Amino acid sequence: MKKKIVILFASTLLIISFLPVGITQEVEENELHSCGLDKNAVISKMAEVQIKNKLDDLTETDGPFYGYCAWDPSSVLTQGPVYFNPSTPETINQIAPTSSTEFISGGTWAAGKWYGCEFASGIGQPLIWTIHPVIGTMTRIGSYDPNDTGLSFNGLAYNPITDIMYGCSGTDLYTVNMSTGDSSWIGNFGIPENMMIAIAFDGAGNLYGTELITDSLYSINPSNGEAIKIGNGLGININYAQDMAFDLDTDTLYLSAYTVAPEKEGALYTCNKFTGVATKIGTFQGAAEITGFAIPYCGTLRIVTTSVRGGILKIGQPKIQFSITNTGGLPCTDVSMAISSKRSIMFIIGNNPMISEIPPGETLTLTSASIIGIGLRPKITITVNETSCGSTDSQTKRALLFGILLSY
Repeated sequence: MKKKIVILFASTLLIISFLPVGITQEVEENELHSCGLDKNAVISKMAEVQIKNKLDDLTETDGPFYGYCAWDPSSVLTQGPVYFNPSTPETINQIAPTSSTEFISGGTWAAGKWYGCEFASGIGQPLIWTIHPVIGTMTRIGSYDPNDTGLSFNGLAYNPITDIMYGCSGTDLYTVNMSTGDSSWIGNFGIPENMMIAIAFDGAGNLYGTELITDSLYSINPSNGEAIKIGNGLGININYAQDMAFDLDTDTLYLSAYTVAPEKEGALYTCNKFTGVATKIGTFQGAAEITGFAIPYCGTLRIVTTSVRGGILKIGQPKIQFSITNTGGLPCTDVSMAISSKRSIMFIIGNNPMISEIPPGETLTLTSASIIGIGLRPKITITVNETSCGSTDSQTKRALLFGILLSY
């Protein structure tokens, strides 16, 4: 049957209802640092308790965490991508042998992909890679040193707030183009005789790094590279290749460390970002040296603000259309939509489709069922939710409806 739209305008429109009306629908188609005692000491103690509680909650179903075996003294693992459970680092699973010339020194998880930087000293090449977490396929993105200046990255980190990737040498901080791999210098860390070995962002966009000479955690200003020491040291003597990553879903900082004291071994640690103290979880299988460290994080729904249109947001269109992006690290599942209004009455005709999954980094355009509405410049709020991690987002728009919109 041919669809017709009739819009009736009254010379004087009465506002029938000012109460919000909500209609839920199913949609279808993945710092603070311790620089003294008193208050800071209390905050640090609280953070230590929180980390202990998180460690106590770890089970065999947690994870997996991903990394790169740079060296296994036991020779059981070959150089290449691996994965392990955070509660049992003594068991490491090989995914595939490496495709790089040298080992992957730093890793990070960004918009559903595992990125790594190749160590460029010696026979290595200054390349940014993506690594498939299931089959281990390594794909070249491009060179982070296209001008052949001798730059070699130790660490890689992704800011989930600004959607910008960063790399570090032992002395300097850089931004990294995620599409081409090309890097741009930001600034020097300002630490005498330093060797920044790894960097990572927390969920609030704060950048941290671990440094080999002082065996300490640092906060880093991403705008100029300035590094400030946190606390009095990690409490362990780290050397050789290292890496670090945040579990953004629990705000826990992990170190895939290689120590020369108290033990010469590779091991998994948590690190208190307020005190800089490392706490050992367990030794890696074979005391392996694990780099390229990356921890997947929950999917995150984001409505694209400029894309909300149609429906009672625009006279003559009976359906609302908008775009939604998964900006997180894992698929968003069972996505649903709710529409509420103020200064209007709305009715939904028909059913909306359901989105079973939105993969990381993907954007989908959603179209609601037909809407009948009446109101005077009503405010329409669109809210989206997903079940895998409980992510939600909403946008409010002022509608253009001045009369009655009828769709049949």
